Amino acid sequence: MRLIQRPQITTLALPRSQTWPSDLLSPHQAPFHFQPDVLNFAKFMLATPDYLVAELTKELHDLAQERRMFVGMQDDLGLYFVNGASDSVRHQIAKAEALDNPALRMQIEKAQRVEKELLDRSAMHARRQEAEQEARAGKEGNGDQEVPSDFLASRAPPTAPPASVSQRAAPPQGRSTPRQRRNLNPPPPSTSTYYYYQAASGLPIFLHPIDIRILVSHFNGYPSFPDSITVRVDGTSESTVNDDLRKRCKYLAHFPEGADVIFVEANLEGVVGAEGLKDFEKVLKSRSTKRQEKVKKDDRAKARAEKEEKEKERMALARFTHTPVHPRSEVAAAEFVSLAAPPLDESPEPSEGVSSAPPAPAASGAWGSRPSFASALHSTSASSRAAPGQQRRNLPEEDWEADQLWHDLEQRALTGGGRKKRGTRMVVLGGSGAPTSRRR
Repeated sequence: MRLIQRPQITTLALPRSQTWPSDLLSPHQAPFHFQPDVLNFAKFMLATPDYLVAELTKELHDLAQERRMFVGMQDDLGLYFVNGASDSVRHQIAKAEALDNPALRMQIEKAQRVEKELLDRSAMHARRQEAEQEARAGKEGNGDQEVPSDFLASRAPPTAPPASVSQRAAPPQGRSTPRQRRNLNPPPPSTSTYYYYQAASGLPIFLHPIDIRILVSHFNGYPSFPDSITVRVDGTSESTVNDDLRKRCKYLAHFPEGADVIFVEANLEGVVGAEGLKDFEKVLKSRSTKRQEKVKKDDRAKARAEKEEKEKERMALARFTHTPVHPRSEVAAAEFVSLAAPPLDESPEPSEGVSSAPPAPAASGAWGSRPSFASALHSTSASSRAAPGQQRRNLPEEDWEADQLWHDLEQRALTGGGRKKRGTRMVVLGGSGAPTSRRR
């Protein structure tokens, strides 16, 4: 993770380095994309015409591949849209090339020159520090030696010159002398700077606020933080940028509303040592307990969701395949008719030694051999309680009786000859069996 430094007066936040903050990158001016760490961390930047032309040319090559694919598929509609997009990209390339002018080229060259000077200066400073460390190590190995007084004099801080006599014995101001007015306005606020750690890749992954408190306690201030640290991740917590988060973490106020951020709960023993974590053992233990409870809660919720999903899939499968979801009840074998039963119009041949019954006499009258409709009804209801197989076999006989009844009614209507019989009563049997008479 790298230490990000963001002045309060700007939204430009970059990793602290030899080039930031410096004269190369102004906090009130958008930097160029080629400057250090700008492409990964900056929220706004300036693109050079060469960069724009290179990116648009890549898009033009991708569209050419799409065109070849549509030509092979003989897709005229897709080819039409690809051609339109290619024309638009060519128009953008022409506009980017038109932006290249001497003034912009001068600004780009100046930024590149200042960047080179800063990098060379930082490299020289690093070499000088290494030489001083080697010399100090050599002196410690050779033992204490006398140091020349001239060298000590050159290293001593300059002393302030004594004050002049006129300044010491300055006459007091008289009443006639106008008194200097005090400035009643408050002094201008000092420009504060925010420091926080972010992932070196530029992703919105930040160090947890508790870990930042540990670093502040160990290094005695934000400016003393190291430019980069390597930590072991113990856990993560996700959040979204809103007003509440901006109040608690003011250093993230420059992020857009609704942006997703991740806070890393790190083990800082490799940075501050075991001694630096002693004062925060209780807080770290509480955070670890909450993290474990959250993991268990998430596991239970995941298992519950998987169980509900499996139940939904089982119900959907049962509904589409018509599979009963309840246990089958035992069904009597007599309710099913054998598929191998002989046809109704074909009677089985009598076996030897068994005498066949004489044929039943033909039915006479409208109700057959039964004297009335009521007896026929009762006999039919009694026969309906027979086995299902027998009911299925008697269906043609019942149909024949119904046809015979309709035939008798038609014969009576025809034999009436259109003459009306006065005083004739019609008896209609109700559902309860009680007769109802009506005169017509």
